[in-house]
Amino acid sequence: MSRTEPTPQALARQAEMLGNRVKKTFDRLKGVMSREAVDCFRLYDRDIPEIRAVVDWYAGHVVVGEYTRTLTEQWPEWLPAMTQAVGAALGVPPDRLHCKIRRTGDRGERYERLDRQEQRIQVREGPTRLLVNLDDYLDTGLFNDHRKTRKMVAAEAVDRTFLNLFCYTGTFTVAAALAGAKATTSVDASGRYLQWLRDNLACNGLDQNQLGNAQPPKVFHETVRADTRDFLRLALRNGQRWDVIFCDPPSFSARPDAPPWEVQRDHRDLVLTCLEVLRPGGVLWFSSNHQRFFPDLQDLPGCVAVEMTERTVPADYRNKQVHRVWRMAKGPGAGETPLA
Repeated sequence: MSRTEPTPQALARQAEMLGNRVKKTFDRLKGVMSREAVDCFRLYDRDIPEIRAVVDWYAGHVVVGEYTRTLTEQWPEWLPAMTQAVGAALGVPPDRLHCKIRRTGDRGERYERLDRQEQRIQVREGPTRLLVNLDDYLDTGLFNDHRKTRKMVAAEAVDRTFLNLFCYTGTFTVAAALAGAKATTSVDASGRYLQWLRDNLACNGLDQNQLGNAQPPKVFHETVRADTRDFLRLALRNGQRWDVIFCDPPSFSARPDAPPWEVQRDHRDLVLTCLEVLRPGGVLWFSSNHQRFFPDLQDLPGCVAVEMTERTVPADYRNKQVHRVWRMAKGPGAGETPLA
């Protein structure tokens, strides 16, 4: 934690440092991201110890997030000043600047509503078009740190059935559908986020039932509002199986309509159940963004868990443990993961 005193001189110095760093990073990344048709990427990732923030670019908008500390309450003008400095350095007008306070160690839902502006913008990630909301929630609807993961998972979903658990706004579903998945099923407990997923599908010429440019047979995109654990138990009883599964559970959850969830305590049972609904030759991708996650993925029946984190974290993220990802191929015939 920074020991910098909350003085006007310190504020001005940090604002200048952050503005200079962000401008240099943007100039370095903008050409690469433009060639890849990527609108959203990280510009600052707590690079300077005393400036405890992250800065993300969203198609001409900037989101600045401060990680809470003792200084946050003593220095309430710090986050607005840093946001203004970033905007000035990048030439972004005030109405396209967004700032948020991010808390560490929270055990609540990470998607809690912060505002009710209900304004979304469309952004690009390669061939994919996605809707983001930069004000109403702590998270925007798009986890940029999974940009490479989405490409890798989508490559494995071609001509295969795809299951997306804890799907949030369905960015992995859209990527898999555009890549040519045979059918998709997306599960989340939130009706709001399932509707967001359906809106994302529509942005890409996909509706819930059909891939827009496909000929019969139609590609079906199923959305299921349910607790993931309940859904998997029912799927087992009904004999449902999928070829590719992506599972990215929250670190903690204490929803009143479901048993409490802790990823460290509960992830192994979840993975084992996922493997049961995976067809032979299928692939399970499992991810966690818990910063103190210790995986218990040894001796899984019929497969070996291979950590893919070094290949999935994008170059614009200084924190190479922003998430951790494992790939699990079930039985013979699953092969190697496609390079992306």
